[in-house]
Amino acid sequence: MQTIATILLYPGLLTALVAGGLYRLLRRRGLATLPTRAALTSREGLAAGVGVLLGALGLALLPWPFRPADAGITWLWAWVAFELAFLLPLLPALAAGAPAVVRAAVREAQLGTLARALLWAALTTALLLRQHQGDLVMVAQLLSLLAALIALLPAIGWGPFAVEDLLTPGGVTAGVDEAGVLLDSWSRDLRAGMLLTALLATGLPLAAWHPLIALLGTLLGLIVAPLLLRRLEGPWTRMTLPQALRFCLVWTVPPIVVALVALVITLR
Repeated sequence: MQTIATILLYPGLLTALVAGGLYRLLRRRGLATLPTRAALTSREGLAAGVGVLLGALGLALLPWPFRPADAGITWLWAWVAFELAFLLPLLPALAAGAPAVVRAAVREAQLGTLARALLWAALTTALLLRQHQGDLVMVAQLLSLLAALIALLPAIGWGPFAVEDLLTPGGVTAGVDEAGVLLDSWSRDLRAGMLLTALLATGLPLAAWHPLIALLGTLLGLIVAPLLLRRLEGPWTRMTLPQALRFCLVWTVPPIVVALVALVITLR
């Protein structure tokens, strides 16, 4: 019974939907129109819906205030759930047959996979560091959080990491009707909100504090981050795929490596 409540309520499906909805509300200045039933039952709609459910499952498997967990097998399954949550919605575009649509889907899959792998490496380090204390540990946790925040941007396709409009107009939704485009937007924002929440719940160095303070810190981050993303988002020049991949490696790998070295020193 406790497992069912966890999956459905906290920190499960309900928590994930609230987090995703809050992200969309703050990022888009409103929830906009809900997707239609016809859009939800389409091939693209089913893939998007499964992606949202998988994101909620991944969020439920993570360590949360009042429900701690270690970096064990559940952590691995959370990563798998989140990865599938972002990759499965791309399947209809990959099967579309139109070169521009397939190109946009392949670009998004390659960039997102690398970014999420780096994000997960940073969060894993932060989670392992939770079990230790000290100034070195705090610095390593902050470096892990910084790397995760940087990796989040390409992972959710923010700003310069979005689809290249000139070469692939419309991106993965090219040729899809208005209802399908709206559903894709909803699905992306919900999954982005869930991934951001996963980052905050795991990466913020608040485990030593009271669980209520840690929960409030996560909520505050979920409010501040979308507002910052909305404010900073402008007419960015879209990065090419090699540029975006290089950005991920250059700006996230060094702090992750330093944090890992600090973890090794701490374990000794």
